Amino acid sequence: MPEWFNDGVALLNKSWVFFLCPAILVFYLRKDYLALRFVIITAAFFLYGTLIHNSLKALDDGTYIYRYVVWAFNDIAWMALIAYLAIKDKVYLWQSVLGQLVVIGAPILQLFRLVDRHLWDLSYSTLMYKTLLPIINTATVVVCYLPLIYLILRKKESPSQQSL
Repeated sequence: MPEWFNDGVALLNKSWVFFLCPAILVFYLRKDYLALRFVIITAAFFLYGTLIHNSLKALDDGTYIYRYVVWAFNDIAWMALIAYLAIKDKVYLWQSVLGQLVVIGAPILQLFRLVDRHLWDLSYSTLMYKTLLPIINTATVVVCYLPLIYLILRKKESPSQQSL
């Protein structure tokens, strides 16, 4: 395999994008463009975060300020874009609202971590940060799959309703 291919696969394995690839494929094949846009935008933000992670940590080495501001801004930018697209009927409104409700904790957590480490010089946020951030990311991936889960559950209910 070419080196660039191996690098690309390694990058996807480090990112949540790997988990979103099946959703992208399924929504594309089903021509569910509202769900597809949501998943592609979410995957793009996850990929962007993975791409800048190492360089951001290197830039922020010793200060630990910029990384939390950049991550918080990244989450707020995702929320704003998803909200805008929902208003324009380019993604499902219910999926946008659920996604924002899930992700709202991330920028709050990032900024709390910043204040905790620098203003208070404490480590109250360490356990919360290492626990809640993966939960938020996992829940965001689940929100990406919700249209598919809804479709499967609706198909399960349909035969039983037809027999009545």
